[in-house]
Amino acid sequence: MKKVILGSAMFLAGLLSAAVLLAGTMANQWTINGMRSSLWNMSEYGLMPALYIFIGVAILGFAIAIWGIYEKND
Repeated sequence: MKKVILGSAMFLAGLLSAAVLLAGTMANQWTINGMRSSLWNMSEYGLMPALYIFIGVAILGFAIAIWGIYEKND
């Protein structure tokens, strides 16, 4: 049960962090051919590694939660 809670918390933290990062980069007025691009803004600021880490934390948290669900308790 502890793994499920830990995994769920990590998954939520990773998703919220990535969402805040994506939303924050859209606050700028930079455009590409009249279209706003969040990924381009993040690459300009050098934030792509942070996005990859946040997504990695979310994936790891999801994996831990699934592992905790299917783990056999003795």
